[in-house]
Amino acid sequence: MTDSMILLLWLAKGTVVLLLAMALTLGLRRAPAGARYVVWLASLAALLLVPALSTWLSIPVPILPASAAVINAPASVNAVPQPTESLPTTTRSTATSRIEAPTSVIQPVSVGRAAVSASVALLGAWLGVAGLLFAWLVLGALKVRRIVRNGRELTEPGWVMPMYDVADRLDLTTAPRLVLSDAVEMPFACGVLRSIIVLPTSAETWSEERRRVVLFHELAHVRRRDLLGHTIGRVTCAIYWFHPLVWSAAKRLRAESERACDDLVLACGGARASDYASHLLDIVTGVRRQGAPATALPMADKKEFEGRMLAILDPTAKRATPTVLQQVLVAIGFGALALSTAAVAPTAQRAIERADQVQPAATPDVRQDSDTPRTLTRASSLQPPQRRVSQPSAWPAEVPAPQEPQVRPQVPQSGIASVTREMIIERTGEPQSAAGPDTALLGRILRTDKDAGVRKAAAWALQGRREGAPLLLERLRVDTDEEVREMSAWALSGMASDEVAAALAQALSKDESEEVRATAAWGLGHMRNRTTLAALEAALADDDEDVRERALWALGQQRVDIAPKRVVDLLQDGESQVRVMAAWVLGEIRDKSTAAAVRAAFGKERDREVQEAEFRTLLLLGDRSQALIDQAMASENPEIRARAVRLIAGHDMGPWPWPWPWPEPRPQP
Repeated sequence: MTDSMILLLWLAKGTVVLLLAMALTLGLRRAPAGARYVVWLASLAALLLVPALSTWLSIPVPILPASAAVINAPASVNAVPQPTESLPTTTRSTATSRIEAPTSVIQPVSVGRAAVSASVALLGAWLGVAGLLFAWLVLGALKVRRIVRNGRELTEPGWVMPMYDVADRLDLTTAPRLVLSDAVEMPFACGVLRSIIVLPTSAETWSEERRRVVLFHELAHVRRRDLLGHTIGRVTCAIYWFHPLVWSAAKRLRAESERACDDLVLACGGARASDYASHLLDIVTGVRRQGAPATALPMADKKEFEGRMLAILDPTAKRATPTVLQQVLVAIGFGALALSTAAVAPTAQRAIERADQVQPAATPDVRQDSDTPRTLTRASSLQPPQRRVSQPSAWPAEVPAPQEPQVRPQVPQSGIASVTREMIIERTGEPQSAAGPDTALLGRILRTDKDAGVRKAAAWALQGRREGAPLLLERLRVDTDEEVREMSAWALSGMASDEVAAALAQALSKDESEEVRATAAWGLGHMRNRTTLAALEAALADDDEDVRERALWALGQQRVDIAPKRVVDLLQDGESQVRVMAAWVLGEIRDKSTAAAVRAAFGKERDREVQEAEFRTLLLLGDRSQALIDQAMASENPEIRARAVRLIAGHDMGPWPWPWPWPEPRPQP
């Protein structure tokens, strides 16, 4: 096979892979955007592996005609075959000349030279354009580096604290850097190994809600590792620059990554769909010059913004983010199909089959020339056995139900109760509607099912459905199972109203289960309802440390001006996690009258985390006294001594991720 045929074969394989990706994403058009993103990423990655797989891991498939020597052999090949090695060299050459001479064509030397010249010209053109595109990527990386180097790193609490909050909700172990630059107008994320978020100078005038929305979107890119997928798409386009389907696939990859980030923001409760769309629209319309460096991911693109807005505002869109297992299964399934396609290598069919098609059934009645060999090849040595190409399974029609939450998690946990079509049909005999679980049907399950696990799953499924609030309020008051009541309290946390706040406050005060009281306190922390302050303050005396911790956290969300006395008293609590939270709350309230109590607790504290929380609170309260610096420098905690050195040098406290608690049960990630 010539080099030009090999290149055409590689191109054909890549085209087949892209067509398979298009067909699969078309079938997944109602699935979450994250599933389609995985398909496009796997297809672009498979294109990069086509040459290697075709060369080193080829799967022979006999679809080409048999060799010309067998097809053009005389009738005498039907004689009993003999090994070629037994024939004399002179006899073999004579026979070959007798058989092949009539069919041979002598090509002029000029034609071969012209073909070589054309191949060299095409190779040069490909290398030239690919080199320019790679240079464009390098220049983009250098431009990003220059923007980051010349920008101002944001360390103000108004930016850093929301970022740590969002990073914690997205389960990010390391928060990226925040950089403010006057060289950009559109926020973007960059950096494959070390993520950085670059914001325009206009961001300083943004409201707190817009800051949180932008940080949520950009951190979603970091959480999903979209920067790596974006780089793979750019590299593939540089190599296959002449292929329009490759550019289309890279464009779809970016579009699906943006929609997947939008879904993640909305699914995690980062903002309401209408508010989120409004913020995006204001940011896009306020940009005069669109664009970002080639290696960066801008927050929005005007060319693709219309379809993205419609997807955000679509109430029937599936916002669930595919789990890691689901993404791996899709990648493995489509990857196996794509890589098998890339590895297929067409070979000649078996010679004996081809010979049977061109030879007569009977041996001709002619005298065999003693100089003619009886056979040229052995049919059994032409072709290795074929391999089977396995087909991947399709993406599941329904997103698998999440796992059940752990009981009383000490740190945020992922997992949810499962409510499936099979469970509902089995329990009620009624099918589930195409748009999702029916509220009335779920309410009937919640009220009448004898299995507490099923009732708990139904309570989880009603989360976010305001028409289901009366059902959840009823279960929170009267259900005999504490896990059902706890799940009802969790599901009500996103339905802020005076009635819901009163029900959660009553559960916090009177429910016999510590888990229900703790979750009720957590739910009140999301509502900022001043009428529940008395219930939260009373819960600070609860016997259970988790309830006290959640109640403290909820008080820290209320934006009160005067710190309750019980919060100050909890600086002496016997549980370190409660003392940490109490110090954090006092830092959020910033009641300067509490500084003396915090300073006294700091001098007696021996737990390192509590020490750091109290020292941070003192700095937020404005204490920069020499006595505090001397006390900090005498501490055995190196983190506190390092912070004291910053104060001595005249610097601000700087970013301080701890403590930034998020005591959320998180039945749903």
